[in-house]
Amino acid sequence: MAYLRITLSLTMETAFHTTGNLRRFGVDKALARDASGRPVLPATTIKGFLREKAELLLRSWEQPVCIGPEPGQMCKPQNLCRVCRVFGHPRRPSPLRFEDGHLSDEAGEYEDTDVRSGVAISRHRRAAYGQRLFFIETTLPCSAKWHASITGYFPDAEQAREAAALIALAAAWGIALGGAKSRGLGWLKSIETKTWIDGQEIPASELQALWPEWRGGSRVG
Repeated sequence: MAYLRITLSLTMETAFHTTGNLRRFGVDKALARDASGRPVLPATTIKGFLREKAELLLRSWEQPVCIGPEPGQMCKPQNLCRVCRVFGHPRRPSPLRFEDGHLSDEAGEYEDTDVRSGVAISRHRRAAYGQRLFFIETTLPCSAKWHASITGYFPDAEQAREAAALIALAAAWGIALGGAKSRGLGWLKSIETKTWIDGQEIPASELQALWPEWRGGSRVG
C-alpha cells in the first residue's frame, strides 16, 4: 500500500462564505465554524470544488468521465473513470480523506466576520423576487490564507501519483469556491499544493508530466 498526503494552501482574494449548521441572530446563512468557533472551510466544499474542476478539465481533453450525480449516468463499479477512482463513486468510496480547511495561525485578525444583505434573484426573469431580502455572514473582505490536507492509501505508488496529479491539476485551475461566487465571494488568488508518497516529497514537475499525456489521450480510463 502507498500512503498519499497532500497539503493545500489557499489564498483568498475576497470575502468567503460556506453555510454552517449554527444559528446567528439576524443572519439567515451563518458561516460554517469549527469546534473553537473559528470560520472553517468544510472538507465537503474542498472535495466538491476539486472534483468539479477535475471533471471539467478532463472532459475538455476528451477523457472518459462519467456524469454525476445521477446513478444511471455514472460509471459501472468495475470500470471506474479517473475521477471516480480518485474522488469516489456511490458503490466505491474514495480512498482519500479530505480535512477541513483552517485559517493560518498568523491570520488571527481575520476571525471577525461581516454580515451582508442580499435579494433573491430569478435567473429566468433576471429580476429580484419580492419580499426575498436575506442576510449572509462572511469573512472580512481581505486576503487570507487557509490550510487543508488530504490523505489516503492506494494499492501502489503509481495510483497514488495519478491521484495527486489530478488534484494538483484541479487546484491549478480553481477560480472560486464556497457560496455566492456570482456575488463576488470566495474568489481565489492561488492554491499551492505539496505532495508526499510514503513520506517522500514528490516534485510538482513529476505530477505535471502526466497532464500532457491525459490531454493527448494516451492514458485512457
